[in-house]
This record gives sequence, structure tokens and C-alpha cells, in this order.
Amino acid sequence: MCDKDEAKILFDKCKLEECKKAVRFFTDDLCTSKRQTLDILDNVPKGWSGLYKTVRLFIKESKELYKGMLFADEIETLIDNGYMNAMKGNLHSAEESNRFLLERIFLSIFIENTTNDYEKILRKRQWHRMVDAGYTILHFGEVIGRLKKTTGGKPPIDRDTIYLIGKPVCRKHLEFPEYSRNIEDFPLKERLKCKCGKEADYLTLAMPKVSALIGLGCYIIGYPSERFENIYSNISRIIHPYGLVKIDKDRAVLLWFRDYFMIVGELKKALTARSSNPSNEIYQSEGRVEVKVKRKAKKKKNNPKKKNRKK
Repeated sequence: MCDKDEAKILFDKCKLEECKKAVRFFTDDLCTSKRQTLDILDNVPKGWSGLYKTVRLFIKESKELYKGMLFADEIETLIDNGYMNAMKGNLHSAEESNRFLLERIFLSIFIENTTNDYEKILRKRQWHRMVDAGYTILHFGEVIGRLKKTTGGKPPIDRDTIYLIGKPVCRKHLEFPEYSRNIEDFPLKERLKCKCGKEADYLTLAMPKVSALIGLGCYIIGYPSERFENIYSNISRIIHPYGLVKIDKDRAVLLWFRDYFMIVGELKKALTARSSNPSNEIYQSEGRVEVKVKRKAKKKKNNPKKKNRKK
């Protein structure tokens, strides 16, 4: 989860032993080990005279990653808030900024590659209203399950296929027509039913929970989601149930920066994977689904046992 090149650059700039010790700490021994923040909470080294300058420079350079993202302004504010809270020794609020940062990054990726109706839902403050009404995606496994049910495969997520992950409703139970599509717009593998048991007439957008959002974002860019999920889980454990509020300023900055450094390192890898794999070749494409179906059909046709049973 760490950027080895960046870690080496920071380490090589160190002249003081305190600097080298601190860099080894927040880079997990120059990216050679994987540690949970809570496991090393009592082993935070002291900072050095150039700590804050190093952190501020890294923050400034890292903001280039978010240029062009839908929520770029909010993301930059979150980073600044995280640093300022860490400077006050308020680790809890600093890490909350890191966690919300991850959510905003993946929400940007998700909306940019599906439909801006999700942005409208957010701006109109209807997201939680739809969640309360049951229009949710709880985890990424649910996404794949719904796609397989409606298409028989795992097509790329886009402005059309995102509705296939939505909630099927009949005319009577259509609650959010502005965020729904007629079911006849899609060549479905099988008919879907509304909660009342009738055949569905519409598909309404579903709101992904955080774990589903990270999974969807990584599916879209063709990158494994486990690493981001681990970072998110690690940060969540610091915030809850421990709720660490006040610790020494230098320690808080190093702990917050350690997790921010991990987020940036992993995001760089993910965006690089996206640019080198724009067609989502890591995952099953529509073409591969068709090949898979043809192979099954061929196997069925050439099976002598099945022929004998038919006779």
C-alpha cells in the first residue's frame, strides 16, 4: 500500500537520524512491511526539525492527483483539515478526514463513470431519503450478483449498466421516477419482479454503501479493491471504538501522515492501472461473456449423454 519510490526519495533527503527514523515509521520501513496503525500507536518516534515542511510539501504535490475529479475542492479541504487537526494533536478528527477523503475519491470515480444523477441526488440531499426507502447496495458482492442475474456476466459499469444494479419496481411502487429507467430499455436475461411480486416496469438507481462504493470504483478502473478496503478498515478502527482525541502534536502528525501517505501511494498505483488498462481488461468484458456463452452452448450440443436422454 506504499509508494516505494516516494519513500526512498523522502528517506534520501534525510540528514538527521531522527528524520530517517520518522520516515521509516510512516512508510512502514520503506514499504517492506504492512502494519495496522493501532499496532504501532505506542511506537511513534519523535519528529525532526523539517517534519512539518516535508508534510506540507508532500500535501501540495499530492493534490495534483485530484485535479479534474468531481469533488476535487472538497478533497483538498479534507486534506487541509486533516493536517490542521493533526497539528492540534486531535488524531480522531484528523483520521476522520482521511476516511472521508477515501469516500470522496471513490464517489468521484463512481459518478464520473456512471451518471451525474447521483450528483443531483447528493446536491438535493435525497441520498439518505433513498437509502431509508431501501434503494441500497450493501457490498460489492451484491453488485456482481445483480449483474449476473440481469446480464449473465460482468459487463463494464457505465451510464446504462448502473441501472441493472438498481431496484426493480412496478408502476404502483415507483417512488423516484427522475432516477429510474424503463425496464424495456434493457435486454434482460430474465424478468425482474417488484417487492409486491408483480413484474417490474422500472429500475431505480441504488445508493452504494462505502464498501460497495470502493468495490465499484476499483471495478471501474480495473484495480483490486482489497488494498483500499484495508486502508479504510484500518482508519475506521482508529476512529471507532477507540476515539483517540488528544495526543502529542508530533505523534498525531506522523500518525495522520502515515495513513495519508498510504492513501496517496495506493491511489497513484490505481490511476496508473486505469490509464494502462482503459477497457477494464482485468475484469470480464462483454466480449468474454459472449465467448463464455458460446462455449457452454457448444459443450451442450456435443454432449452424447444428453442426446441419449432426449431420445
